[in-house]
Amino acid sequence: MIGIIFGPPGSGKGTQAARIEDAFRLKHLSTGDILRAEVARGTPVGKEVGRIMAAGDLVPDELIVDIVRGRLPEAEAGEGVLLDGFPRTVGQAQALDNMLSDEGHKVDFVVALDVPEAELVDRLLHRAEVEGREDDTRQAIEERMHEYHKLTEAVLDHYRRKGVPVQLVSGVGSPDQVFGRIRRAVGISSA
Repeated sequence: MIGIIFGPPGSGKGTQAARIEDAFRLKHLSTGDILRAEVARGTPVGKEVGRIMAAGDLVPDELIVDIVRGRLPEAEAGEGVLLDGFPRTVGQAQALDNMLSDEGHKVDFVVALDVPEAELVDRLLHRAEVEGREDDTRQAIEERMHEYHKLTEAVLDHYRRKGVPVQLVSGVGSPDQVFGRIRRAVGISSA
C-alpha cells in the first residue's frame, strides 16, 4: 500500500504520519527529515539543501526525486509506505507514478490536512522556538505557504484526475481528533 500525507507546513503531517505508520504498518518516509539529516551531517547535498530551505524555497525536483528513488526500495520492503513531504509538485508526482509503475505499484490514497493559514503560522513560529528550527522564520514560513499554494495543491488535482482517493481532513483539534478523522476518511482499520 502506498499513501501520501499532504498539507501545508505546520499542518501536523509528521505527527499524523507517525500514527498512520503505527496503525497501518506503513513505513514513514519523510523527505523533510531526510533533508534535515543531510544538513545536520554537513554533506554536500546537505549544504545545498540548507541554503535552499533557509530561503523557504522548495528543493529542486531532480534532487528530491533522486533522494526518494534511493530510499523508496527500502521503504517498500514492508507492508507499504507513507510518503510525507513528497511529492510537492506535479513533476514530482509524475516521477513518483513512474517509479511506482516500474515496480507494479501505484498511489493508493492521499490524505490532505487542512488548517487555516493563521493557525499554521502560529504553529510554525512556536515550533521554531521550541525545537530551534532555523528554517521556520516568519519570512521562510510565508515563502513556503506561497510555494505550497502555487505548486503543491496542483498535486491533489493530479491524483484526483488519476482516480486516487484524495481525502481532505481538518487538521484542527487534538492529534487524537485529527487521527480519528483520518481513519474514517481513509477507511482502513489498524492491523
